[in-house]
Amino acid sequence: MFDTLEPIKDKETYPFLQWMDRFVMTDEFIRQARDTMYEFEAQVSQISQIHRTPQSPKHHGEGPVMTYHLERMLCALYAICAGKADLLQIDEFAREKHLKNEIIELQEILCENAATIKAFIFIHDIAKYDCITFDAPLGSRGAREGFATPQKLPTKHLIDLYLKLLRAFEVGHSSLTQSELSVAFGAEYQIKVSYKGHDKMAISSDYQGFREQIADLCRLTSRDREMVYLLVKEHIHEISFFARRPDSARYKILVALAQKAGLDGDDVLDCQLASLFLDAVVGSIACEDGKMRADINVVLNMLKSEELAVVERKQNRVKKIEGLEKKAFKTMLAGVGLGADDIFEVLKTPIGPNRAKILKEVEDAVRSPEIVVENDALQPLFSQIQKARLLNRARTR
Repeated sequence: MFDTLEPIKDKETYPFLQWMDRFVMTDEFIRQARDTMYEFEAQVSQISQIHRTPQSPKHHGEGPVMTYHLERMLCALYAICAGKADLLQIDEFAREKHLKNEIIELQEILCENAATIKAFIFIHDIAKYDCITFDAPLGSRGAREGFATPQKLPTKHLIDLYLKLLRAFEVGHSSLTQSELSVAFGAEYQIKVSYKGHDKMAISSDYQGFREQIADLCRLTSRDREMVYLLVKEHIHEISFFARRPDSARYKILVALAQKAGLDGDDVLDCQLASLFLDAVVGSIACEDGKMRADINVVLNMLKSEELAVVERKQNRVKKIEGLEKKAFKTMLAGVGLGADDIFEVLKTPIGPNRAKILKEVEDAVRSPEIVVENDALQPLFSQIQKARLLNRARTR
């Protein structure tokens, strides 16, 4: 008689920010992200701008300079590709049962396009340094330091002054995390930072050399370079399109833009979703009334827009995931000696209709380990089935 296993329970889920702390912002992936930034910066000195690009906590409470925006994005990319962070363990995603396949595919998209997404991370906001503007409300400490408009000091001097004030503030608040420092410094000085037009600047000829250097470091093909260019060009539009609600008309605009660029529309939309998740959710932690939050709805709104605008994409996704699942299951069975030829050889099954029945019984026995297998003819496969049950259980958790 075969042993039975308890039915598989759903994975434990966590609110997004807890999920980030538990699975993404770990020592392992922070070190990996920083190593990547150090490596790239050593070869492309212009990357050093990220350490001198201030952020205000209203939209970027993850840290006081842009370094922390990129760091979070890289950490998430690495954690997901390493299989250490599962998107279906995010409460806000797990609740959307009808979008389960889309969330599964988002995870696969990030892994399959990791080099392209990595290049996007380094390029998409690099021009913020050249587009930065400051403001501060009258009467605030920031205004007294010269950040209120109109300003007398050149922008580069204001950047230097901002960083000098930040360093001095950090000395007196050394126990704070970088996120807490960003919020506390923002509350103290009330300096607002903006970067109007940075998306257009990043795709301009001024940054062409930079884009090519990053693409070379990521070993991108010509097609991938075109993809990154479009992702950077449209990344602000994506956020504004889906910030408030699903919008099928605006989703169709993205489809048209991809087609106009001569790229595969499905591939572009996939990468736009992946870059949106990392940029607007993972890397952008807003502070409102002293509380930190991530706007995960922007991703859900894009997915819901797809449902309204391009129904066949959802249908194709279901077929794709079912096909991948079937292939992975068959590979797992073959790996433990439960391939069709292995089974028929062990059981000495003659050619005939009984073979299909036996294969189905074996697959059912593995997929449903809580059900007692009553066919004693499968007894010679006992150890293989038990091993497959455990592997399948671990694979589907």
